[in-house]
Amino acid sequence: MTEIILNNQSILDVALQHTGSVENCFAIAIANGFSVSDLLSAGLPADIPEYIPKNTDVLNYYNAKKIQPATGTTAEQDNEIPVLRGIGYMQLGNSFKVS
Repeated sequence: MTEIILNNQSILDVALQHTGSVENCFAIAIANGFSVSDLLSAGLPADIPEYIPKNTDVLNYYNAKKIQPATGTTAEQDNEIPVLRGIGYMQLGNSFKVS
């Protein structure tokens, strides 16, 4: 089955909306040549393999409430996210240098 990716949807959102489980994001990503961390474009088709198990309880709830998860952020929202600094957020070889 082919579904269209909505605005601000991630592969996790697609898996949740169409299979009822985020665990299926890996199978969907592989089937479409995506990475689970890819930024997806609205309107892009995504194949949902038929062999993927579905959680019908979640799917029925989402359909009844007309829920379409879209957890991505816009460029404007990205500018509002504070840059985290300090020892707890440093990465070796990136922002923390060992000499």
